[in-house]
Amino acid sequence: MEVEEHQKQPLGYLLREYYEEMAKSASPERQRDIIELRSLQLRDKQSKLREEIVRGMEEASKLATSVDRAAYRKIMKQTLREAKITEKLEKQQRIDREKKEKQRHLDYLQTVCNQGRDLISWHKAHQAKMGKLGKAVLQFHAHVDREEQRRADKMSKERIKALRNDDEEAYMKLIDEAKDTRLTLLLKQTGSYLESLTRAVVDQQNDPIHSQNEEDSLAPDEPDEETMLTDKNGNKIDYFRMAHRIQESVRQPDMLVGGTLKEYQVKGLQWMVSLYNNRLNGILADEMGLGKTIQTISLITYLIEHKGLQGPYLIVVPLSTLTNWALEFEKWAPSVRKIVYKGPPDVRKEIQKKQIKHRDFQVLLTTFDYVIKDRPALSKIKWLHMIIDEGHRMKNINSKLTLVLRQYYQSRYRLILTGTPLQNNLPELWALLNFILPKIFNSVKSFEEWFNTPFSNQGVQDRVDLNEEEQLLIIKRLHKVLRPFLLRRLKRDVESELPDKIERVVKCKLSALQLRLYTQMKKHGILFAKGSGEGGRTSIKGLNNTIMQLRKICNHPFVFEEVERSINPYKISNELLYRTSGKFELLDRLLPKLKATGHRVLIFFQMTQIMDIMEDFCIYRGHRHLRLDGSTKSDDRSHLLEIFNAPESPYFIFLLSTRAGGLGLNLQTADTVIIFDSDWNPHQDLQAQDRAHRIGQTKEVRIFRLITENSIEESILARAQYKLDIDGKVIQAGKFDNRSTEEDREAFLRSLLEDKTDEDDGGEEESEDLDDEELNLMLKRSDQEYAVFTKIDLERQRSDLEDWRRRYGNTTTKKPERLIQDWELPEVYRYESDGLEESRDSDLVMGRGQRSKETVRYDDGLTEGQWLKAMESEEAGNKHATNSKRGWSPQEGQTKKRPRMQ
Repeated sequence: MEVEEHQKQPLGYLLREYYEEMAKSASPERQRDIIELRSLQLRDKQSKLREEIVRGMEEASKLATSVDRAAYRKIMKQTLREAKITEKLEKQQRIDREKKEKQRHLDYLQTVCNQGRDLISWHKAHQAKMGKLGKAVLQFHAHVDREEQRRADKMSKERIKALRNDDEEAYMKLIDEAKDTRLTLLLKQTGSYLESLTRAVVDQQNDPIHSQNEEDSLAPDEPDEETMLTDKNGNKIDYFRMAHRIQESVRQPDMLVGGTLKEYQVKGLQWMVSLYNNRLNGILADEMGLGKTIQTISLITYLIEHKGLQGPYLIVVPLSTLTNWALEFEKWAPSVRKIVYKGPPDVRKEIQKKQIKHRDFQVLLTTFDYVIKDRPALSKIKWLHMIIDEGHRMKNINSKLTLVLRQYYQSRYRLILTGTPLQNNLPELWALLNFILPKIFNSVKSFEEWFNTPFSNQGVQDRVDLNEEEQLLIIKRLHKVLRPFLLRRLKRDVESELPDKIERVVKCKLSALQLRLYTQMKKHGILFAKGSGEGGRTSIKGLNNTIMQLRKICNHPFVFEEVERSINPYKISNELLYRTSGKFELLDRLLPKLKATGHRVLIFFQMTQIMDIMEDFCIYRGHRHLRLDGSTKSDDRSHLLEIFNAPESPYFIFLLSTRAGGLGLNLQTADTVIIFDSDWNPHQDLQAQDRAHRIGQTKEVRIFRLITENSIEESILARAQYKLDIDGKVIQAGKFDNRSTEEDREAFLRSLLEDKTDEDDGGEEESEDLDDEELNLMLKRSDQEYAVFTKIDLERQRSDLEDWRRRYGNTTTKKPERLIQDWELPEVYRYESDGLEESRDSDLVMGRGQRSKETVRYDDGLTEGQWLKAMESEEAGNKHATNSKRGWSPQEGQTKKRPRMQ
């Protein structure tokens, strides 16, 4: 420090000298001096800066040396060998480094995959755990639901038991416990309707139009539990007993001399007399064949004999049953003065002047058409009783007949006779009820709304179906409504001695010709036929109403005249009559067997054209027959019945149209009924069956319904079965016979409500391919008959073989099958139609008739007016109202036919 101080002193001295010199020096030299002076003044700073730099270099050298000592090594010059070794080592290091990087990346990927697997495993385990938990929850709720269902089923059984016992108090209590809002609403709705009906019945009984003063001398019986209702005041009202509160014991009138009434017929008379005493009207709906005509005559004679009511009584019947009614009056009540009001206009005017004007009658028998035609004359009379036979014709409330009778004819009492009170739906039943009791049944909307629900499950898709209890409740309420006004007994219930009726559905195959025609019509709506142009060109005829044409094809292809002309140009009655139709082929095997064993046959048809062909077939096979259709006059009808029912009658077959011959005919001498083609309305077929299965029949009745397999006829039969199901629920399950117990009705109704998966279409279905043995087993009614049938089969086969040999000799021609085969058809029917341009002709293929006709009739086609016009025409040779009908010659007992080649 002392040295430094010493060194500083000269420096200070030197600075002072510089200052002094600068003051003395000239201007150019002064600048240099100032620079030197400044340099000297910066000496200390320069020293400090050098010291700091030295210290920093020392510290940096220490740090660098410790980190990279090689940096301070002496660089030596490498040899070539060392360079290669160095390069090799660097390459190896690079490879090792890359391997490490790759392995590190693989390890990373493996870690990610392991994490993913662990995550998936965890989720699976979690899902399994949740699934077990969910199953446990579902099992818990299922157990709770089962317990709740057991409780609900137990309560439902208790409610049904209370409902069956008509214990409405207990039933309502159970409903309140169950808190079933649907059942509660249902009860309120139907209950309110029943209450309104109860009041309406009282109003009907007090109607001033009933001027008679019957005394309610007979006390009502004890209340009937099954018909008790509750009014708004909570009081019990005996609904049925209130409607029939005046009871009277009846017996057969002495005026009824034709025989002795059966027990159930006396009860029917008592029910009708009860209606009279209680100023009500009703529907006598006994099954066909139980004698509704006789019971009605007994009512008229009873009122005349015991009540002193001489009439007048108006009985309106179909034209087809008018003669039968007149005959029944002659037999059972000959002392009753009656008028059969029919005939041409001049005859009817004469009756009006001589008999009706002077009231010289007690009963007037007439037809539906005459009450409309002669309304001005007949409606002037104030009728005591109006009786409508076959009353289901009034199912349309807006029909002309219903409107005329309702608006213009006055009667104190009305009675409807029908074997089929319900044919299609509930509004049709309401129409009948509205006619007989317009003040009680005045709203079809209410009636259908309350009671139609159980039968609407084939309608709107989203409609809520009712359970069994709800259906039972509604139907039982409907039965309560109907029971005072409707009486229906079935033959199986009242006539135990009546022989059985066995119905079988027989499936028939289509012939090759029918199959070709059916396919053409179904696919294209057309038929092929040979043309009359040059070269025999084919032409296609257009047809209307495809469903009807399909039905005609199923029955017989010769209905189409051009088809017959192609197959049988000369219209010769030969084996083609049965070979071209599956149904006719079956009848060709069936009828000879029935004839040989003494059975007599009724065959019902929908189409009179088929009846024409059937007549040709009967003549070809030598079967004596009679025919009755819509064109048959009323007098001829009765004569035909007498001929057929006569002892030792030679006529084996009776051909009838379903609509014209299915009503009012007594044909108990026949024991076999063949429904050749089914009606859309099943009750028409039932009425046809009951022409033979009725009171007086002594033999078992067999019903054979012919159905073409895989055709439109199966759909028709299925639809008919549905209609019968509705009838079963509403009418038959009601057991309106005043005798059946509640348990009987309940069991019958329950059986109808069950789903029957093995239910067939109305009978026992036979095998699709019905061979001779199966046919014999179906036909036989004893072992002796089976032996006869087998012998007939052998004889027929031998005859067919001889006929084939006689025609073709010893040639190798193949023996034809019973039904015509595809290879036997003309080319036009084997022509594929897919690529053919369909030219639809406006002309129709006309039916064959007998065997050429100008018009096509799919059924009888006759209204009541046309029948009457035909009957009024007195000229025997005049053409009837329809050109497709043939007159009947009573003298010959056969239909008039144009000559045919035999």
